[in-house]
This record gives sequence, C-alpha cells and structure tokens, in this order.
Amino acid sequence: MRVLLISDIHGNLPALEAVLKEAKKLGYDTVWCAGDIVGYYPWANEVCEWVRESTEHCVPGNHDAVIAGLVNPEYFSSAAYEAIVWTIENLSEENKNFISSLPVVKDLGDTILVHDTPLRPMSMEYILYPEQALEVLENSDRRFTIYGHTHIPVVYEYSPEGLTVYYKSPQVVLKENARYLVNPGSVGQPRDGVPLASFAIWDRDKNLLIRKRVDFDKDRVLKEVIKRGLPPELGYRLFEGY
Repeated sequence: MRVLLISDIHGNLPALEAVLKEAKKLGYDTVWCAGDIVGYYPWANEVCEWVRESTEHCVPGNHDAVIAGLVNPEYFSSAAYEAIVWTIENLSEENKNFISSLPVVKDLGDTILVHDTPLRPMSMEYILYPEQALEVLENSDRRFTIYGHTHIPVVYEYSPEGLTVYYKSPQVVLKENARYLVNPGSVGQPRDGVPLASFAIWDRDKNLLIRKRVDFDKDRVLKEVIKRGLPPELGYRLFEGY
C-alpha cells in the first residue's frame, strides 16, 4: 500500500492541486493528513471538502482546533489571527462540523497520526530539534509517528545505533529495527526556505519513504489573498518559503 502523507494545507488550493498532480504520477492508494486543513489562505471550503471526500485519516491542527472551539487563537500572529477570523466567517457549517468531528490523535496500530506531539497532543508544541524528537521516540511504543505543525519536512530515525536525521534525502529506507518520526512538510505554506509545496509517499510494502517538493501558482494565491482582504504578507511569504 502506498500512502500519500500531507499536512498543513492551510486553505491553499493551488498548492494542493499541484501536490495531487505530482503525487498521481508517483501513484498512491490512500491519503493521510496530519492537520491544519484551514487557516491563512482563502480556499478553506474547497480544501475542506476535498479532505472530507478524499482522505482516509485526518486529525485537526491548531488552526482547525480554533474552528472546533478547542484552541484560543490569542497566541496567533496578527496575520494568522486575521486569517482564522476570516475563515470562521466564511467556512460552511457542514465543513465546521466535519472539522469538529476529527479525532485529535488517530491510532493506526503501528502508527500514530497527530498534528503536534503524541506525548502531549493539542499542546501545540513544535518538534523542531533532534533532542525534542528523541524525547518522543524514546517514549513511544509505536514504530511510526506521522506529524506536522512545523511546516518543515524531516524524518527522525531512532535505532540501536542512535538517532539519525534526514532533512533533504529524497528517499528514506525504513529499517525494521527502528522507530520513526515523519513530518511530510507543508503543502500550503513551506517554512524551510524552499518555496515549494511538500509531501511524501510512504510505500509500506517496500518500507520506503519518498519525499517530494513541487512548485505551485503563487501569483494566483497572492491575487486571491488580496482580493479577499487577507493580509498580503500571507501571499508574499510563499515566494520566499518561510
């Protein structure tokens, strides 16, 4: 089985469309989403409807959790706050109900799907550094944890040899005697200085993780952001990948 792993779409339909086009070339059987369907960009309804129809498993991110009433957005940046208020005002009731129904953690046997950290779900802690990843891996009884939140693609491998970090490797062979933290990166708002949407294909039969980046129509996003009265910086930042 080949799983398309995505996270942090953030209402960015052009980026999602580009990811799906590229992923189709590689081939996949199912889709798992590690949260943040909405927020920042103006295609909240379109993206949410796609997630409802096309993903097998999905958990909420912190922006989604605001919609569900689980998180107070007061700690958001001003642009993020303005965008989530816009999203609340424009998201359909059907899509709000869908987001509110999502489980914070999805237990998939040998795999946990979560937005932030499986140790403290919905704490919205970032796993940004190897020592943070090591804490998770040392305390996890699952072989795989799929997460998002940081918008930075990375794979952490914990084996008897210690911790190995894969930042840019296009493919990672998954060892039988190791545990993994896998962040497929952000579809809608990359933050690692690479202005390309990010995703991964997990070939579970071959124990192989394929990591991909793809360009998308940033001009279209910027024009729509401005048209909808959202902070222009949300569009401009996409050209720099931060």
